[in-house]
Amino acid sequence: MTEICFVLVEPGVPENVGAAARALRTMGFDRLRIVNSQAHTAKPARILAHGAGDVLDAAQHYPGLAQALADVDISIASSAKARLDKRYAVPARELGPLIAAKAGLVTRVAVVFGCESSGLSNADLARCDLHTFIPLAQPYPSLNLAQAVMLYAWELSGLAAAPAPERPLAAGEWQHFQRRALARLKTLGFSADSKLAGWAGERMAMLGADDVRFLQLLLGALEQADR
Repeated sequence: MTEICFVLVEPGVPENVGAAARALRTMGFDRLRIVNSQAHTAKPARILAHGAGDVLDAAQHYPGLAQALADVDISIASSAKARLDKRYAVPARELGPLIAAKAGLVTRVAVVFGCESSGLSNADLARCDLHTFIPLAQPYPSLNLAQAVMLYAWELSGLAAAPAPERPLAAGEWQHFQRRALARLKTLGFSADSKLAGWAGERMAMLGADDVRFLQLLLGALEQADR
């Protein structure tokens, strides 16, 4: 089963972190990562967690988002803001089926949330593979951090019951596919930090196992033709 972890970047309100931990526990999740903040250690966080203190105790702390995502196969940034550097955006309700299609393809997926005051920075958003959002009837006031975590946890709570894939990919095959695809783009003159490579990375993050298998065969044929 794909592991889902929730990453809070620089949360400033301990009560929000505690409420987020409680939301995760009630929806069956317990993987919480905190970036550049000690809000989860404050007493108000413990009070609001109310029965989910173990989630706070097990929360992993990282100095930056890069370190928090180092062992993650696909990272998904939650943001209510439209960003020009992301071509594709996935509504929260579509995130569960998208991740379910990757069962056996990836080991760990992260859903990333920004701080209460300004959300995710452009740099943090660019570091993630996909952009997701919660459709709102009114764009302002937006949901607070704990509310957003609760909605995503609820949307993803059915993943534990998803059936295992009939033909799972081998361990590390997803990472190998990404490297192979980016190497092919490089031979065509597109660097890893080009817009096309960024858009390709987003589309790769949306693929299912059968799509990856087909593209692996296609890349193999292209590589053979180059020899």
